[in-house]
Amino acid sequence: MQINVYSSSEEVAHEAARWISSLAKSKIESKGSFSFAISGGRTPWEMLAKLAQENLPWEKIFLFQVDERIAPEGHKDRNLTQLFQVLQGTRLMTRLNIFPMHVISENMENACEEYNQHIQEVTGNGKLDLVHLGMGADGHTASLIPGDKVCEVENQMIALTDQPYQGRQRMTMTFPLINQAENILWLITGDEKKEMLVRMLNKDLEIPAGKISQDQAVLMTDLL
Repeated sequence: MQINVYSSSEEVAHEAARWISSLAKSKIESKGSFSFAISGGRTPWEMLAKLAQENLPWEKIFLFQVDERIAPEGHKDRNLTQLFQVLQGTRLMTRLNIFPMHVISENMENACEEYNQHIQEVTGNGKLDLVHLGMGADGHTASLIPGDKVCEVENQMIALTDQPYQGRQRMTMTFPLINQAENILWLITGDEKKEMLVRMLNKDLEIPAGKISQDQAVLMTDLL
């Protein structure tokens, strides 16, 4: 894993936006498109706001959600709601290809499979160019929650959590999908995550974050 340490969460967001922009340009030049998935959180939303200022061919960029809370359309708990608030008024609202997780579906199992199909169709092989991840103070990443059966899923790329977490059931990318991504970008900020960050770097399999492949990963943090 490549580790980059910065002085503040704001600097993490700024440098992450520059890094993603560079990767996107490289992928678009080499194969004509760039696919990435984003997790929610304060620092990622700052990153996305800065990324929106970059001069990129946005129509060639495909944005997916790493996970989403099952909640009504436009609800404040939804990552998609926060995402649209960040992008409001930017060129990305009309030019970026956004694929929301359909968490208001009457058949959530079908919705999971349909989301995987979208990824397959865009990428051609199911391998996203980039997956962005954060981590909670309990060591969870995406909506891969400690003790939840979703962490045991091996034959699905998108799945539902078995139990509600912080009041909401979730739809999430699973380990098989995340670990086959071409690149993984961790943004980890906040003192409450120091212990889990060390455990993650030590590949502690007792926490979900420790099960993510580090071979193709970059960590940007203000904690080390």
